[in-house]
Amino acid sequence: MDLASLLDDMRRRIGELERRQRGLTRTGVITAINAADGRVRVRITGGGTPLITGWIPWEESAAGAAKTHIPPSVGQQVRVRSESGDLTDATVQGSVNSEANARPASAGNEYVILQVGAARIAVTGGGNEIVFEVGASALRITDAGIVAVAPRIDLN
Repeated sequence: MDLASLLDDMRRRIGELERRQRGLTRTGVITAINAADGRVRVRITGGGTPLITGWIPWEESAAGAAKTHIPPSVGQQVRVRSESGDLTDATVQGSVNSEANARPASAGNEYVILQVGAARIAVTGGGNEIVFEVGASALRITDAGIVAVAPRIDLN
């Protein structure tokens, strides 16, 4: 191989490595969800024209003997990770809060375990209270006891 061909081959390989390096981690917004298959499509922006990915899986916090199913939602900002820098092996690793989907709490000693619609589970007071809420109803558990708050009680 002559020097010109060798340099051209090296330039091409370096360009491909740089492209893959840029593609290892990307941030985008979910545009579609297939909850049955555990896959989403993500709109990735940055650089030129926005790109809509193919169907890629999202990661769960548990997928062994203990399992979770926490599907993301359309409009949710997520981080897309690819070990090779090519979207063919990509997964959605997790959410990134955004203006459209802000954090569910701002206190440093409040841990929101889950918030979906009007339902919310949180550990507050630095671990002194667990709160289960659905709209205006709440169940608060502390070492002093359990308090139920409800705008209406139906004993049927």
